Amino acid sequence: MPMIQLLRRDSSVIELEAESISFGFNRVTLTYPVAIFATRMGMDLNQSDMDIVIEGIFSDDDTVTPGVGAAFHLDLSRGGGISPASTWFNQYSSWSVARADLDGVEITFSSASQINANLGEDITIRLKNGTAASATVATNSVFEINISGAASSDAVADLILSAINGASAKVNTVTTDLNDIFTVTQSSGQQTNLSASQQSSTFDGEMITLINKTVGISGNSTVNVSKDNAGQEWAKQFIVTNMSGGKESLIMTKEDKVQDVLNLANMSAGGALISPQILTGSVIDLPNSVASFDTSRFLSIEDSSVVAKYIVGIRVPYESLASSTTGARVLRQFLIPAGPGTNYPAEGNTYDYDPTVTVDNKTIRPNPFLEQGVAIPAIIKGFTPSYNAGEGHWTYTLTMSPIEQLVGL
Repeated sequence: MPMIQLLRRDSSVIELEAESISFGFNRVTLTYPVAIFATRMGMDLNQSDMDIVIEGIFSDDDTVTPGVGAAFHLDLSRGGGISPASTWFNQYSSWSVARADLDGVEITFSSASQINANLGEDITIRLKNGTAASATVATNSVFEINISGAASSDAVADLILSAINGASAKVNTVTTDLNDIFTVTQSSGQQTNLSASQQSSTFDGEMITLINKTVGISGNSTVNVSKDNAGQEWAKQFIVTNMSGGKESLIMTKEDKVQDVLNLANMSAGGALISPQILTGSVIDLPNSVASFDTSRFLSIEDSSVVAKYIVGIRVPYESLASSTTGARVLRQFLIPAGPGTNYPAEGNTYDYDPTVTVDNKTIRPNPFLEQGVAIPAIIKGFTPSYNAGEGHWTYTLTMSPIEQLVGL
């Protein structure tokens, strides 16, 4: 059975070993006796308060959690920049116009190994609507790609992939194939179906992903997009993400784990997490465009460390037969219904344990405040760790309150 997960706003988790778990709710009702008739009357306004209490232990890790290399994506199916569109190609009247706008586009990035060398080395992909110059392999490596024959975004992606697979760059002064630095993959873009429809073609590879083979946080870095090597803005760009997701290999002591939870003492809610969909439940089916509201994005503080670490929910696993389609036990997470008409009986709880979604070409855990059914949205009310010298281990008591709408600093 997987461990309990505390979900952070940045999609990462803290895993906990639990020895006891209790759910308790109190239904708020008003009762009073009725005179003369010798009876009692009640009023139920559908109000419940609830607590989750978890007790467990912290123990030393036996194995190392493997590190992850930072990655970035090019997605030619989606528009980005100042004028985002449903698809990237939708911003142009024809492919000749699109190719002309691509001329001189530069995408500059550094691998984790280049960053670790600290020599200012980087790599630039330059698109040319015509003859491409020979590649430069130096401190600032550049390779050009002739896209003048491309007649679709999928074709441009194929040309970029081919060029990456044949390119080299300096890494700590040594000429190195890009395939020795990155794992390079090609897949369908996030808006593939719509993009293919608009261009009257069949696509399967508008997204290119480069993952550092050198693991660790040093690979998390900015990817710069410009035109003509002069910082000119490319207003109609397709989606180009920054390098992100790199993590070090990690092994933790029980005290490390206590410190990780104590570090939550100053976490910030980052404004508000509001879901009108939860308020209405199944009574009104709101469109996705108004189904959630996260103010941290508008305040540009979603990457702040005190906001990113904020605990937005808890995931408690259990085995189910009622929701299984095969007759074998399946893993689910406990859910608490909220909003008029919302219903999560055992047979209707069909979400896989620890589900993920794709947002801006990154696979993340969905925020339970903004999407129902993925975990219990909850905030921490109390955490009490205790050290038992005789037993040589740390125990803890964690109290959380399930809530569905959050406003805070």
